[in-house]
Amino acid sequence: MRSLGVIFLADIVGYSKMMAQDEAGTLLKLREFSKDVIGPTLKKHQGTMIKSLGDGWLIEFNSASTAVSCALEWQSIVKQQGKMNMRVGIHLGDVEHEEGPPPDVYGDTVNIAARLESIAETGDVAISTSTYLCLDQNQAAVFNNCGKQTLKNIATPVEVWSTGRLNVASKGMGGERDKPAISIKPFNAGHEQLAQFCEDLTNDLERALNTKNWIESIVQKTPSDKDYQVVGTVSPSGPNFRVDVVLKAPGGKTLWNNSLGGPLNQRSQLSDRVAEQLGEPILIEVMKVKDQYK
Repeated sequence: MRSLGVIFLADIVGYSKMMAQDEAGTLLKLREFSKDVIGPTLKKHQGTMIKSLGDGWLIEFNSASTAVSCALEWQSIVKQQGKMNMRVGIHLGDVEHEEGPPPDVYGDTVNIAARLESIAETGDVAISTSTYLCLDQNQAAVFNNCGKQTLKNIATPVEVWSTGRLNVASKGMGGERDKPAISIKPFNAGHEQLAQFCEDLTNDLERALNTKNWIESIVQKTPSDKDYQVVGTVSPSGPNFRVDVVLKAPGGKTLWNNSLGGPLNQRSQLSDRVAEQLGEPILIEVMKVKDQYK
C-alpha cells in the first residue's frame, strides 16, 4: 500500500568503535536509551517504530512537524547525557508500506531519508524541503538552508536544511569535488566564556580561506582524510586568550602549527583579525605542497 508518510532515520555515530572498546557498556547504553527515551518520545510524538537497525532506528510519523520535534528532543537528550552522538535524517513523501508481519517501508522516500541522515554532521538533524515547509516558524528557525545536494543513487538533487552543517565527505554525497578542500574543525573552547569566540573565529577563518578560487574551505566536525585539515583550540591564559592551530595535509601529516593570542576582554572584536593572521600562512603552506596531494 502506498501513502504519504514521514520517514525518520537516526544513527549512532561511531557505533563500531564504541562496540570495539566496550561492547557490554555500549549495548547497555542502547537499551537504556530505548527504554528511557525512544519509548516515551514515540508515544508523545505519535511515531511508529518500523525497525531497529542495531546502530540506529527507522521510524515513521504521520506529521513532519512532530517528526522534527522528536528528532530535536532526541538530540537535546543525547547532548545532555553525553554518552553517545547521533545523526538524524527526515523526509516527507510517498511511502510503500508492507503490512508484514513484521511491517516495513520502501521507496525513494526511505532512501532519501537515509541519505539525509548520512550527510548530517554529528549532533545535527538534516531534513528535506518537503519536511521544512511543514514546520511552524519556531521549528523552522533552527534550520539552515544548505542548498540543493546531489545524493548518492538519488536521481534528482534534493534541497537540504540542517540544524548545523553537512558532512560533505560522507559516502551519502554523490559526485566528486572539482578542487581540493581545507576542512576546518570547529575550534575547541578551553573555557565556556570562549565558546562564542570559537564559533566566530571558525566562521571568520572559513571566509578568510575562501578568498582563493583554487581551493575550497569548509567547516566540518568530521573532516575527510583526503582534505587538508585545520584543527585549533582556544584557551584562557591569564588576562589573555591563546589560539593554538595545526594544519595537516591529506593523510594526517602536520604541515604547520602556530600560536597567537590577544586580550581576553577584547575577544569579541578580534575574531576576524585573528582569522586573517591565520589564513595567510595556511594558504601559503598549502600552496607549497598541494601538487603532492592531487
